[in-house]
Amino acid sequence: MPLILIKNNLKLMLRSKWVLFIMSILPLITIALLSNAFKEMMNTSYDIGEFQVGYRVSEDSVYKDMLPELTKTCEEKGIQLQEYPDGDITKLLQSETVAVFVKIGKDSYTVYQSNDKSTEASITESIFSGFFYQANESKTLLTYQMQHNITDVPVPSSTVKSEVLATDPVPSSTDYYGIIYILYFTWCGIISLVAVISSERKSAIPRRMRVSQMSKLQFYFGKFLPCTLAIFIEVCIAWGLSVVLFGIHWGNIGISAFVLFLTAMAASAFGIVLFQLFNNVAISIVLGFIIIWIEGFFGGSFQTYMYANLPQRLVNLSPIYYVNRAMVEYSTMGHSGYLNTSIGFLAGIIIVCGILGTLLMNRKMEEQS
Repeated sequence: MPLILIKNNLKLMLRSKWVLFIMSILPLITIALLSNAFKEMMNTSYDIGEFQVGYRVSEDSVYKDMLPELTKTCEEKGIQLQEYPDGDITKLLQSETVAVFVKIGKDSYTVYQSNDKSTEASITESIFSGFFYQANESKTLLTYQMQHNITDVPVPSSTVKSEVLATDPVPSSTDYYGIIYILYFTWCGIISLVAVISSERKSAIPRRMRVSQMSKLQFYFGKFLPCTLAIFIEVCIAWGLSVVLFGIHWGNIGISAFVLFLTAMAASAFGIVLFQLFNNVAISIVLGFIIIWIEGFFGGSFQTYMYANLPQRLVNLSPIYYVNRAMVEYSTMGHSGYLNTSIGFLAGIIIVCGILGTLLMNRKMEEQS
């Protein structure tokens, strides 16, 4: 392997100040802007503590005898039911004596709430609705049994059952965009090839390599390896600075570094194909960025994949989606079922683009000989 070629190309890539700025500093600016802009939207993880619900029931209410059971059910859910036969409902709410007030009539009820207690009101309404629905069903069944003289079928009691659903934790906007944009700018690392490609074309390097002892595969790796290393070094600078400045949590550092390095390899292989397809550097960069932007759009680089309303069949075609999701889930849960899929996609890009890039490079060298 021509180590001198790898060394010289790596120097060319790392000497470019504008590329270093784009790859190491611009991600930090983007993370700061987007994490702040979407901070409130992603700050959805909060707990509702115990709260008190006042109620008033009319003497002729069909639900009156069921209230002791309802009170017990609410206590199990952290809700304290307190009867207020008299008093102004509005004053009780404004003074925060109660969070919610329920007025129970003959066969219906009304829930009163203040503007800042909508969550508590929704919980209360859900419990009352479920309880009274079951109570009405039990009453209907009991009436039917009495009318038809059925005595051997038990009447279900009116209870409210709750179940805690296991949901994926939502990362903070800082953690989400801090991870996502380090990965996204890794793909943008294809611009690192510009310095090498421009230098080669000015110095007619492909023509010289044609008559040298270097194999075509060695010539390919002379670009691929330094580009991968340059991208990885540049994004690692951004990665380290983002952790120090924003306190971003990456989960498993070893796995994150491994996936980041694979992404750098995939970006290098993809970039070589682009620069071999077109003689114009600007066209290669613009087309590459368009493809990366589209993949990032469906992969959650701009709008979070948790809240995005996009066709899943298109999302599933984006390699960026699997890498983003795997790394975010490692940050929030410590594991991810998308890791193997993301590695498979990256490995596929590296292999396919590697073969295609080698063939295109060989063809171009033959045309220039």
